[in-house]
Amino acid sequence: MKVNYYKDETIKENHIDVFYQTINPEVSGIIDYLSTYDMILGKKDTVTKKIFPSEIYYLEIVERRCYAYLEHEVYQIDYNLKSFMDCFCGKGFLQIGKSILVNAYKLDKIKTDLNMKMRLFMSNGEILILNRSYKKSFMEYLKKLQEVADETIE
Repeated sequence: MKVNYYKDETIKENHIDVFYQTINPEVSGIIDYLSTYDMILGKKDTVTKKIFPSEIYYLEIVERRCYAYLEHEVYQIDYNLKSFMDCFCGKGFLQIGKSILVNAYKLDKIKTDLNMKMRLFMSNGEILILNRSYKKSFMEYLKKLQEVADETIE
């Protein structure tokens, strides 16, 4: 891969452009790395904290407020589910219920439940319920992730 660095003192804001022919493991890794610099501000009591999307296990709307659940903490963020998905849909987040998004990269295992629902076991020990109306899109997304992982292995 060819990398070019340019210094331009006339630009008003630093920026990085990534050109690629196809997404391969190398390009995917660079995109993932750069996406870790996206940041959200979370509020908890009188504390405001920088949160990176990769730290979020799931998001939930409760009483018209959006909460980001991290490994051991919960912060209120200034998003609704639609605006969060518009910004971060390519980062592994997908909807599993009317008021909840999950980070697919934080899943530990999935277990079939009653009434065509599924239990999602998160790597921090939390258990979420996948609503059956979101099951098809959820499974398709996981299948795409698996295909990308298989391409990376080869």
